[in-house]
Amino acid sequence: MNHACDHAEECALGSQAGSPAPLISTAFGRFTGFMGRQKRNYRVAVTRSAFGSFLFNLTGQYDSIYTVALGAGSVELGTVNSIGNAVAAAIAVPVGWLADRYGFKRLYVLGTGLLAGVALIYALASSWEAIVAAMILYAVAMRLTGTGCSVISADSVHNEDRVTAQNICAAFSSILSMIAPLAAAPMVTAFGGMNAQGIRPLYYVRFAGYGLVLLFVAVQTRDISTTHQGKVSAGLGDAFKQLLQGGDHLGKWILISALTSLPMAMTPPFLQVFAHEIKGADQYVLGAMGTATILARLVFGVPFGRLADRIGRKKAIYVLTPLWYASHLLLIVSPGPITLILAGALWTFYYINSGVTGAMMLEIVPLDEIGKWSGLQGLFRGLVTIPAPILGGLIWQKLGPAYVFLVPLVVDLLIRMPLLMSVPETLNLGQQSPGGRSADRS
Repeated sequence: MNHACDHAEECALGSQAGSPAPLISTAFGRFTGFMGRQKRNYRVAVTRSAFGSFLFNLTGQYDSIYTVALGAGSVELGTVNSIGNAVAAAIAVPVGWLADRYGFKRLYVLGTGLLAGVALIYALASSWEAIVAAMILYAVAMRLTGTGCSVISADSVHNEDRVTAQNICAAFSSILSMIAPLAAAPMVTAFGGMNAQGIRPLYYVRFAGYGLVLLFVAVQTRDISTTHQGKVSAGLGDAFKQLLQGGDHLGKWILISALTSLPMAMTPPFLQVFAHEIKGADQYVLGAMGTATILARLVFGVPFGRLADRIGRKKAIYVLTPLWYASHLLLIVSPGPITLILAGALWTFYYINSGVTGAMMLEIVPLDEIGKWSGLQGLFRGLVTIPAPILGGLIWQKLGPAYVFLVPLVVDLLIRMPLLMSVPETLNLGQQSPGGRSADRS
């Protein structure tokens, strides 16, 4: 994105433009150099995330089918997901407080172990009611590992590398996410097809895989020492009150975080239905839309990450936001398969935009308070993500299907973007050390 020769090796590329080998060698050298200057925990997190994505997507496209095969109807299926969202929101705050007080490694390892437990519950389930327990456990596991990842990102990655680091992690996860369904399909066929009997063995494979990931995380992760860890501190309520009183614009940031999650909460449940029922997309077009999203993330994720790390988070968001707006608008007016697939590709810019916003959220509080801060975000995001699918359904019925995709754009344009403009840039906060303001407030 930056056309100036910032490094000697970049300038050298000009004289080697006709040969791909030096380009590949230089790109590989930059990648290994980037990974080498990050802390060990970051490399552990990238590995865990990539293999976790593979294991999740091994069964992801079959989870709903499996639940229905166990006896769930449409109402039960929706209820299962709503319960998971509610539990995730309910435990966000206490998990964040525990991470700050007792250390993140225990929570990170425990969360990974619980993901293995989720797979085992699915594998052993004899009725759809068992899936409710699995979803509750999954919500707890994702909150534990998500809080751990927030602390790792704050401690292990410097501000000037943060968005690039997030997108490198997403790139590895995306690659394995594309491979997983290809590996799962022949297994389902071999075990009996699209029914409970044919799908069930995948969950045993997923359980064994998470067992190996758990061993890796437990051995390789290093705990992070913070000034608050292990000390007798304020109670839960007082701790969060002190956090909000200690920082500028934190109330605005909570609202920005919650509103950033609105499109993801409201539109995905209706995306495939809209493309199929309203736009006539068949299974091949729907599959191509999903693939286009992943491929676009692989192509654009890291370059936009470098852009955000060079010119600033807010400027990058200003560039990215119209691109994901275009995804919704193109979906609504799409005349055929090509534009539907293009809309799927453009949707990846929402994910990149959310990643940049997430990087900013890690840079505005000290490392000692990242856990509580992530908990607050999770709580308020839950207040959006729990009712958003229901609201989307009502909008679909009362206003029309297209408005499910228009309403989040209007909210983003009229509320989130003005809020973002009113808060300061975070790229250069606390540059002396990872963890944003931890260098300034320690």
